[in-house]
Amino acid sequence: MTPTSAKFTRHHARPAVRWAPLGLAAVLLAGCGGGDGDGGTTPPPTAGAFTVGGSVVGLGAGKALTLQNNGGDDLALSANGGFVFAARLDRGVAYAVTVRTQPGGQRCAVAQGTGTATANVGDVQVRCENLAAATFTVGGSVSGLAGGAVVLQNNGGDDLSLASNGGFAFSTAVATGSPYAVTVKTPPAGQNCAVRNGSGTVGSAHVGSVEVACTTAVALPQGDWKQERCTPIGPGQWGRSLWRIVRQGETRATVSLGVATYSDGNCTAAGAVIGGQGGDGGNFTFDRTGATPTLAAFWGSWAQVTGLTSRTVWARKGPYLCPLGDQNPSLFGSAAAVEASADISIQNKACYTQN
Repeated sequence: MTPTSAKFTRHHARPAVRWAPLGLAAVLLAGCGGGDGDGGTTPPPTAGAFTVGGSVVGLGAGKALTLQNNGGDDLALSANGGFVFAARLDRGVAYAVTVRTQPGGQRCAVAQGTGTATANVGDVQVRCENLAAATFTVGGSVSGLAGGAVVLQNNGGDDLSLASNGGFAFSTAVATGSPYAVTVKTPPAGQNCAVRNGSGTVGSAHVGSVEVACTTAVALPQGDWKQERCTPIGPGQWGRSLWRIVRQGETRATVSLGVATYSDGNCTAAGAVIGGQGGDGGNFTFDRTGATPTLAAFWGSWAQVTGLTSRTVWARKGPYLCPLGDQNPSLFGSAAAVEASADISIQNKACYTQN
């Protein structure tokens, strides 16, 4: 190499050495993120960062409610205390907590339930209170009253006096879920009253199915009973059939048959009594009763001394006792039917009056 060429080479190498530090500085400056003017303070992303919750007070034991946030994210709660929805919210997203399902017998209200999420939300307040129990009346209908008054009670109180047939309702309403029990405190004079459908539990409506049926209070007859019809039984002698009844209990009686004799055709001049001893009229056993306001009926079987057994009905109306033949099933489906037949017997003087 000539001295001239060597001089030229040294002349071009020095600038390369001089620019290298400048390039390195530029690379380092870019790597440090410098030059944007914010000093590196931009907040990081906050997607789904914040929870929404609060507390429940006043929720009754064994009760449950369901909350929602923004119309979804259902949260079922069965105890008082804190709660947190499962779904998280982004920064700046609104929240709205509501009650989707109320607990039975209570109402719950939300306070501080709306806002915008900028941090975890924990101050939503849900307060539950008991509702006043719904109340309903207890009543029904009364039938069979014959001039007197019956006094009813519900649950041993709330006396209600009724003097006419028809509907009734106690004045004190009863709460849903509470029991009721209708009873007769005082029956009408000369009558008995029975209650049907008188007890139960009040639901979500008025009770109107209680039935109070009053009947004439008449016991089985006893003593001597003479038939109204006056019949010739011999020369210058007339007679009236005699039933001598011995009551054996509330449902049983024994009858002895006889004849009360008279010396005139109107059966007014009384003579001797023939028979009436030994229970030869048979035994009567009664299995059900019924009544109208003016008549009491006793259905039963008649066991005769001959060994035959048949059905019978004894009808008591006013001063009369009317024994009626019956069958099985009964010819008289009701006390009203018995009364219609007894009225005919009374007109025909076939019934008996007590001696």
